[in-house]
Amino acid sequence: MPYTQHKRHRFSMVIKSEVQGTMSESSDAQTAVENLCARVQEQLTVVDAEEYNQALVEILGSNEEKRKLDKSPEQVEEVLVRSFQDHFESRKLLMDLVASDVKQALDVFERLPLKTVSTFVDCFPNADDTLPLLKELRTRIHYGEDPHVQYLLNVVLQLLNRFNYSFEQVGFLVHELCLRIKEPDVKSLMLLIFSELNKRFPAKFNERLLDFTDSLVVESEVGIGSDPISEIVDILTELYPVLTTLCSNILLGKNLKAQLEKKLMAQDDDDFTISLLKLFSIACIDETVRAHLAENYMSVLERSLKVERFRIYSALVLIKTWSFSSMQNIDVNALAEYLIEGFNGSEFENEEDMNICIEGLAYLSLKTSVKIKLRNSLFSCEKLVRLAKSKEITSNFYGVLVILANLSASPKQSKGSTAFDAGAMRDLKSYSDLKTPTEMEADNTIESEDDVFKFNQKYLLQNNLLSDLNSLIGSITHGSKQQLIRIIYNISSNKKFIQESIKQGSVTAILQYMTTKEVAKDPIRVLASRSLAKMLVYTNPSIIFKKYSPVNAISPLFELLPRSTTTQEEPFFDEDVLTVNDSFNALLALTNLASLSGSQGEDVCRRIATNEQYWSTVEALMLDENIMLQRSTLELLSNLMSHPKPIAVKFFNFENQRSVRNFEILVKLLELDDVESQRAVAAIFANISVSVPFIAQELLKRQNLLAKAVEVLHNQTDDVELSERLILLLHALTDVITTDNLELGSYLIGNKKLIDALNKASHMADLDPQFSELIPIILERCQC
Repeated sequence: MPYTQHKRHRFSMVIKSEVQGTMSESSDAQTAVENLCARVQEQLTVVDAEEYNQALVEILGSNEEKRKLDKSPEQVEEVLVRSFQDHFESRKLLMDLVASDVKQALDVFERLPLKTVSTFVDCFPNADDTLPLLKELRTRIHYGEDPHVQYLLNVVLQLLNRFNYSFEQVGFLVHELCLRIKEPDVKSLMLLIFSELNKRFPAKFNERLLDFTDSLVVESEVGIGSDPISEIVDILTELYPVLTTLCSNILLGKNLKAQLEKKLMAQDDDDFTISLLKLFSIACIDETVRAHLAENYMSVLERSLKVERFRIYSALVLIKTWSFSSMQNIDVNALAEYLIEGFNGSEFENEEDMNICIEGLAYLSLKTSVKIKLRNSLFSCEKLVRLAKSKEITSNFYGVLVILANLSASPKQSKGSTAFDAGAMRDLKSYSDLKTPTEMEADNTIESEDDVFKFNQKYLLQNNLLSDLNSLIGSITHGSKQQLIRIIYNISSNKKFIQESIKQGSVTAILQYMTTKEVAKDPIRVLASRSLAKMLVYTNPSIIFKKYSPVNAISPLFELLPRSTTTQEEPFFDEDVLTVNDSFNALLALTNLASLSGSQGEDVCRRIATNEQYWSTVEALMLDENIMLQRSTLELLSNLMSHPKPIAVKFFNFENQRSVRNFEILVKLLELDDVESQRAVAAIFANISVSVPFIAQELLKRQNLLAKAVEVLHNQTDDVELSERLILLLHALTDVITTDNLELGSYLIGNKKLIDALNKASHMADLDPQFSELIPIILERCQC
């Protein structure tokens, strides 16, 4: 921005902008600044320190004529930054020049980009050296004539972060910044500065701010000052998100409360009324304030609904108090109508009105009756989609996603015991961290599953909205990512939509989300894992993982499994939200991943077998008391055995105590009452014996296994699949018995029970020919 000369000589500038034209006394010859910049750009190397020093003197020296020589802001920035970085001598000179005339140095630096703030602050070695700078900053902030207040406040913030001050040295900021609260550049940085002051000096900062607001209340009481109550409202509105307790203490003060009510009842200042309603809305993050509003302002808020200009603001406050039973002349559905009407009528340019309506509907759309209203409003649905598909992510994007997530949730999901229902929203960060009361108001409205199905199909899938949202997963806030995962979960809950959800990039979005661990105990991670598991259960993983490694899906799936007691890592969410069905689906998904052929399947097997946390979980689940989980674990192991190299050592390394223990467990599990689990165990032994002959030789030495296998085949020939697996195992074992080592097969050769079982199996009508053909071969080998 071109410099405009100010009336006060105190802040006269010393840098000439190229857009100003030629200043007097400019030289035809190249200046030291221009020469240095040209040399640096040409050589791209460090130039001699003396050239830096000459350029610095032109910019910050005492010779006014030199300071007036032509130099652009870009050139000045390059000289100052490079002088600090490139040479010890030039850095020392820069620091000396800044210290010798802080006022002039600030005049120069404040016209440069904000990235130079750190260089400027680096010029001060310690807190004592910055005291002249603090004095100058205080003067400029107080007078309010310096147009570069954003730069000044960034300097203040960096000083607070780098140096230790007493409160007496920096306490002036409380009064001075509060007086300028209505300025956007001040407002944006005041919260950060006050947050730092509160962290450093909590008691003194609180006392100073309370004293200041008390003085404004007194001014209001005696009728002096320029609207001091509005000033307090603006201050509290800005500070509430970070300094909640302090702001609530001020807001609930008896004298301020009286002045607020007096000004509100006067009804002569609409702008103040709107500002106060905005403050009330933000203050609802505090339960005490929410209760205070419900007790003292409900009638006023209800009456203000009749004034069109106040309507949506009042509606939002009523919603956020969450005291619908206290309302006398209005109900939830009427509030929803006001907000839907406001949302449909608000223009895209009127962002504030739209944000108010979206925030209110984000809360109300937790209620079934409001969901139905929104889904039935064609205009509202289409507008939500347009906002969600907008290329420019605005401040209302998060709220739009919350509404879409609420509308896309099925009734079964909301009412089921495994659901992430509306009540769980209390665990999420919302606009103002509204703490939802422990009990939701009763909502007996019946919701149609078909309506939700049609909404998801029309608005989320057919127009590729899900695809558009998934493509943003890397660039949106964590809160928005959470809502996107909720949407994916809602859509994937219906098997008919899973293929389309995958096609529109949901697997990639989930895996990206799961790599970020921004929030401890993140309740949304379980939804991401559930969605991924369901996609992998109902889809061939080879279709999904064409561009990405299936290994990336293992960790999210193991998050759904019961944690082993030996695991030391903190869980990503409370385990009490997990269900048996979650673990069952995760095991089925892992089993499908293990079925992948080639290097992909090998990688999956290796990751599970070599990760101690994963493997401990698998070992524990082999003995799980839940038959369904135990069976699924054994089926997973069976598929893992198709890639034997990484997994075989976990069961068939007979020199390792843990491996031997696992082997003995498998042998015992061959006699489980659950026949499907028996099949899985038999398949494990069969697969490894076929794949690795030397392990088959070792198994011939394990009489407990041989005895169990023969016993089961003899007693359970009625189960075709189990018999087929045992026949394959016995064929692989007898295949490694040679004439040179007949003693290796001593248990099987001539075993009458085995021969009887094989003869009986040969008469099974449903036995697959490829297995029935093996029986004569085994018999021949065993009758030698």
